[in-house]
Amino acid sequence: MVPVHIGIIPDGNRRFGKKYNLSLAEAYEYGINKLKEVLEWSKEIGIKILTVWSFSTENINRNFFEKKVFFSLLKKKAEEVLNSDELEKNEIRCRFIGRLSLLPSSLTNILKKIEEKTENYKKFHLNVAIGYGGRQEIVDACNKIIKAGIKRVTINNFRKFLYTNGIPDPDLIIRTSGEYRLSGFLPWQTVYSELIFLKPLWPELTKEDFINAIKEFETRERRFGR
Repeated sequence: MVPVHIGIIPDGNRRFGKKYNLSLAEAYEYGINKLKEVLEWSKEIGIKILTVWSFSTENINRNFFEKKVFFSLLKKKAEEVLNSDELEKNEIRCRFIGRLSLLPSSLTNILKKIEEKTENYKKFHLNVAIGYGGRQEIVDACNKIIKAGIKRVTINNFRKFLYTNGIPDPDLIIRTSGEYRLSGFLPWQTVYSELIFLKPLWPELTKEDFINAIKEFETRERRFGR
């Protein structure tokens, strides 16, 4: 069975740049363009939800120049998406999850406009984790629960305070670049997700790599503790 929801840790953009002697901006642009390809592959296969980790809370500690390059490129791409009919034509709902307050306001304003523009689309869901950290998400959920005055926490009411409220848990997590860890990506939501780690750097990922990961997922028996 094809997974309904796939989460992706698109690792290896900077290493890709060093490998091919590219500027930081060029390397990141390859990475963003790869997301567009993966989005198309996902729709072709019948996947309904894609969640991609774009920028972590730990990435905030990177140097000023790198963050400036990344945010400027992301703002440019987001403006292009907002001003095109691509999302409307494909009925793609976009959500941006994380501590968006960590991002430049000029960028968050555009991301919010994209969310508003697509909030009623239902054919495909794209979630971009940006300014995201798994521990931070859980801490933020706890603080929201305290603020709401809830005295008894259950799995179901805790879930409602996560960034991903209303989004089903991912069936499959894919990480590129040969690293074998989740690094804090959706820790609450991935307790029963299947994990597949691929060797290619993110911009090098091929359709064959992606299809093979889906085929690997389909061979696994998911018992959910039963």
